Amino acid sequence: MTKKHKKKIKGRKRKPSRRSRRPGSSRPKKKTRRLLIPGLILCLAIVGVSYFIWTLNTTRHEQKKVEASKSPTEDLLPQPAASTLTPEQEFPRLKKEEMELAQQVLIDFPNSDDAYVLMGDLSSRHGDSTEAIKLWEKALAINPNRFDVYRNMGQLARQREEFEKAVAFGRKALELQPNAPGVRSNIARALMDSGQYSEAIAELEEEIKLAPRSPTAYFQLAEVYLQQKEYDKAKKYYEETIQLEPKHSHAYHGLMTVHVRLKQRTKAKEYQGMFKKLRAKQTRAYMGRQWNTFSDLASLRASVVRTYLDAEQLYRHSGNISKAEELLKRACELEPDNTRCLERLGALYYTTRRIARALECFEQIVRIDPNNPMAHLNAGQAASRLKMFEKAERAFRQTITLAPSNPAGHRELARFYLRNNTNAIQAYVLAKKAIALEKNAETYFLLGWAADMNGDRARALQAMEQAIKLEPQNQQYRNIYEGIKAKN
Repeated sequence: MTKKHKKKIKGRKRKPSRRSRRPGSSRPKKKTRRLLIPGLILCLAIVGVSYFIWTLNTTRHEQKKVEASKSPTEDLLPQPAASTLTPEQEFPRLKKEEMELAQQVLIDFPNSDDAYVLMGDLSSRHGDSTEAIKLWEKALAINPNRFDVYRNMGQLARQREEFEKAVAFGRKALELQPNAPGVRSNIARALMDSGQYSEAIAELEEEIKLAPRSPTAYFQLAEVYLQQKEYDKAKKYYEETIQLEPKHSHAYHGLMTVHVRLKQRTKAKEYQGMFKKLRAKQTRAYMGRQWNTFSDLASLRASVVRTYLDAEQLYRHSGNISKAEELLKRACELEPDNTRCLERLGALYYTTRRIARALECFEQIVRIDPNNPMAHLNAGQAASRLKMFEKAERAFRQTITLAPSNPAGHRELARFYLRNNTNAIQAYVLAKKAIALEKNAETYFLLGWAADMNGDRARALQAMEQAIKLEPQNQQYRNIYEGIKAKN
């Protein structure tokens, strides 16, 4: 054996004998175990990170759901104005706030007839008729075609027993708006007060033609005939008044007077009892109200809100959206349940693309007045823009339920289905219903769109032609019409 061979043998590791090995132990298995442990740790780390991410996302999702379910008054809508003042303290504060706002409007819009009308209306509501007339006259100097100013000046003149002026202002208002309701009643009252009964009757008969369900006009007509001693006619119109307004106590008093003069004592006593009963209820309601030494605080709040709304229109039309929003928010604080304020604020948010806020306003109106179809319609449009499809569809359906003869609900639900490509057949049915209620370009366009979605090219083209005929300058209608024609 060579030395080289001996060295090789010497360098080899000695294999352990079978007896010396542990049962089940081997070198390859030991190595596999060492590799598995780090792998297992890595897997656990990955699972842990994944679980953390999933938990974070779930938490965020749930948080969004909670935020979405919050009451609109929690974050977005103005909160009711909390006041620790007594009515006696709050009244002058509100009156001052209203006057300062009106004065600021006049400073910001010195050449606006609307600003002078706003200030004139405010002066009239606060009992300063002389200042009101001065301001209204300034408004007429800027814009002589203000129907509302002539109407208001006529009402004020009658209250001041300036009957000729009241009639003149009323007739001037009718020149601008011949079919305006209520103006002839005011003219008739001024004519009655000045002893011109036949002229008053003519005005009231015209008023009833324009407003056949006006209890005021019927009552005034009965009063004229009572003055003229035409008792049968007076009786007829008092009864018409009660039919329209069953709790009209003065009409019962009028019937009592008619039967007394006709010497029908049993009937007179019957109507006297009804009159006393109604007057007792009204007196109790009056005495039960909380009055302060100045005036009814609720009435003042309504006046302040009206001034805020009038001012908001001026700022919004001038492009000052932030000021308009500020005024609307304050109006909502003063009267949280005033749906007109909420509707205006919602419309402002909608037109400035703050759709979520608009939806909050419209849903608040629905809570206050669940039977308001336009509130549901507006909520549906906002929800549709936010891709809240179930809520939008539900709102549009409720609009149709509350106002089945109004085409708006049918039209908007049809548009909703077409935009989302969800129910083309129902969209066509809805568009046909809307057309039956109101024939206009927009509804014909929707009908054409629905017909095209249902594969009825002939009806689609026919409807689009009607839309173009009604709005020949609408390029969108023309483009879609040409697109449908190109399919044939």
